Amino acid sequence: MPSRSTSFITARRTLSAAIPATLLLLGLGFNGCASDSKIETQSPQLSMSPERRTQHVESFEYIWNSVKDKHWDPDLNGVDWDQARSDLLPKVQNAESDDQARAVMNELLARLEQSHFGIIPGTSYDRLEEESTAAADDDTTDNNPSSFNSDPEPGWTGINTRLIDNQFLVTRVMEDSPAERAGVQTGWIIDSIRQREVSSLLEVVTEIDGIMRPETQAGLIVHSRLQGDAGDTIEISFLDESNQPKDIAITLDKAPGVMGGFGELPEMLIEIETDTLKSDIGYFRLSMFMSPGTVLPTYQQFIKDHMDSPGIVIDLRGNFGGIILMAPGMINWLIDEKGLMGTMKMRDAVRGPFEIPLMLNPRKNHYKGRVAVLIDEMSISNAELLSAGLKDIGRAKIFGTRTAGLALPSTVDRLPNGDGFQYAFASYTTSGGYSLEVHGTHPDVPVQYTRDGLLEGRDEVLEAATDWIGSND
Repeated sequence: MPSRSTSFITARRTLSAAIPATLLLLGLGFNGCASDSKIETQSPQLSMSPERRTQHVESFEYIWNSVKDKHWDPDLNGVDWDQARSDLLPKVQNAESDDQARAVMNELLARLEQSHFGIIPGTSYDRLEEESTAAADDDTTDNNPSSFNSDPEPGWTGINTRLIDNQFLVTRVMEDSPAERAGVQTGWIIDSIRQREVSSLLEVVTEIDGIMRPETQAGLIVHSRLQGDAGDTIEISFLDESNQPKDIAITLDKAPGVMGGFGELPEMLIEIETDTLKSDIGYFRLSMFMSPGTVLPTYQQFIKDHMDSPGIVIDLRGNFGGIILMAPGMINWLIDEKGLMGTMKMRDAVRGPFEIPLMLNPRKNHYKGRVAVLIDEMSISNAELLSAGLKDIGRAKIFGTRTAGLALPSTVDRLPNGDGFQYAFASYTTSGGYSLEVHGTHPDVPVQYTRDGLLEGRDEVLEAATDWIGSND
């Protein structure tokens, strides 16, 4: 198989609510759910100053008004919003700690029973954020040169993982990555990261009575645990192909790419990968719909280079979403007639409720061969929109496992108390007339990694897609 051409771009998620740059924003455990308050880890305060209490009250009012004025459904999903304020505002006014006040605000948002509504604590981001970042303890800090760098560069292990049969398996080791040089193999089981057993993580996400699926939540947290700054050393305990323990310390390389300049959430590594597989099948993988000035020209060149190929594979496994309008722009290279990808429903004070159709307009010289799309539980937001859009118009066959079902466009505002407030400002309906929220995109051909296959160096999802392209089915 020819070597794949891979490039990486690091960018922050944009938090702009402007339509041209609308994001389907994913939070690492930031989605509102009633049980979030059960897992706070900040130490309760013995007393709260009047100034701090005022900040929490102002934050509650900001949240209440934002939902009332901007939620796409004037009926707010059937919730009596005035009654909710009457019930809960006194609790904020009488809260004795940040945790208590924050729990009330999450309780307010939980009444909507929708994803992408939640509070991001300004200091700890609750226990899930602690699990996500797995910040180095004193011993680790002493061993990491980047700890003393005031402007550290993002690092990279080169490991991809997925939760399969309640085990975190290494599903990919990037070529010439720190993990490859350390001898890590696909199919190995991850037992602990940074001296934290992943079994405890599984217990945490299973206990959460929220909208995000446990396998998605756990996968995102493990992904985050593997992040760090260039020069950091991450200790990982594996079980190898013989189920023998292997403790490996991986020193992160500088992540290839450039930094984006917007947003408040942690930097994300954007991976763009192109390849020509057996039988001249094209392969395109994208980890986030960001940096359109780089991603779209690369995609367009990929399509042009494979115009005569019998089929192409678009790999959206582990794609965290991004700028909505990049999805129809990519679909336009694959269709021969105009159509509709889906519709966003929004509301504002001037227009009231209104809709924004996401139209499809074919390119003059478009690709005519077979299209396979790969998805899994880590395919989120815009990845769900694109895969469902191609499926609904009958232009692609979808392979893999059901996507995350986190498909509401959202943004994050900073509250007077310093916390972040994530809220969805639009709903989305596919051209097939259904919602992706909670349900996700379902594959036409259900298939996933197996440990045996990974230990053999195989990607059974990709194999199923290429077999279909090469068949007469």
